Amino acid sequence: MDLGLRGSAVLLAGGTRGIGRATARLLGEEGARVALIGRDPAALDAAARDVRSHGGEASALRADLTDPAQAARAVEDAARALGTFDAVIHAVGRGFRGAFLETDEATWREAFDLDLFSAVRLARLGVPQLSRGGRIVFVGAASARQPHLNQSPSNAAKAALANLTRSLADELAPAIVVNCVAPGRVLSERRRQRLEEDARRKGISIEAAVQEDSAPIALGRLGDPAEVAAMVVFLASPRASYITGQSILVDGGLVRAV
Repeated sequence: MDLGLRGSAVLLAGGTRGIGRATARLLGEEGARVALIGRDPAALDAAARDVRSHGGEASALRADLTDPAQAARAVEDAARALGTFDAVIHAVGRGFRGAFLETDEATWREAFDLDLFSAVRLARLGVPQLSRGGRIVFVGAASARQPHLNQSPSNAAKAALANLTRSLADELAPAIVVNCVAPGRVLSERRRQRLEEDARRKGISIEAAVQEDSAPIALGRLGDPAEVAAMVVFLASPRASYITGQSILVDGGLVRAV
């Protein structure tokens, strides 16, 4: 299916690793013009080359979205590079692990700064630059619906992001649609590193650690970043024009809630 993204202007924050990097690549395949925001210059340049090699256009903008001044400058630079945005995608975030009583307030603040407030900031800056009919897509987590054990800060921040999605969808309609993709357990570089650490700690093979991690998933395996990216790119396209306010699980059947 042609998603109608050829020549579209897409602002993508967090497009350098994992799901974000897979999203950047798919946007390139669809022929989009992409402004990438990230913190690592080398990873940004590599992601931009990836977009171009797959048929799209890309500019790389170094910024930390937890810093208001850097975020504002990056969005201004993106608007100069792209003109009016057709879609804004926020794929920034990570898990914060630890037992509740062992997790200090600084970690809670870091989790919300990264997983929630950077999304709020990008939306506030991006909405004035979005065309009518534009799309906002947040990448959240299945833990917003079914919390993970010993991961309270991330669970709470991702649940807030899902609520933000619904709130913005109502407030910005009908001009802009807003949705969230909620991935489950995806074998990103970060998750593989964590599984390698778990395997060493437990004295088991990495294969056994992956099997253990996959056990609660109905499809019996971890997801691939590209499988989540496909939903992100679809929701960022004109083909998703009648979907708004949704947090869509891409989790292989991990979440059992209706």
